[in-house]
Amino acid sequence: MTISKALEEIQTVFLDTAPVIYFIEAHHTFGPLVKQVVELMNENRIHAFTSVLTLSEVLPKPVETKNDALIEKFKAYLKKGQNLTLLPITEIIGESAGVLRGKYPHLKTVDAVQIAAALDAGADAFLKN
Repeated sequence: MTISKALEEIQTVFLDTAPVIYFIEAHHTFGPLVKQVVELMNENRIHAFTSVLTLSEVLPKPVETKNDALIEKFKAYLKKGQNLTLLPITEIIGESAGVLRGKYPHLKTVDAVQIAAALDAGADAFLKN
């Protein structure tokens, strides 16, 4: 089954950090899969969300390697991507993430925050690595 087929009934999706990296960096294995999701976004068939936490997770490596072009590519996509909303981390999301970590102690804080943001946005699906 393709991602497009799996997302036929989905109207909104939350993109975790890894899929954003796969798409922007054109990962040889996973980039084409994420591209299917982005094509659905570009066709106005689904709307995607991610949080500002994704921005903080994608920038360190290109900053470290002084890859200014990649830095700008990530920033432009996350801030202005078609049918993509970059969500702030609010007090409600922070509290929800704490509750998730209490219920699921194996969850890392960053993952709990992303899941809480997806739940707050009402995303139908959560796309991760």
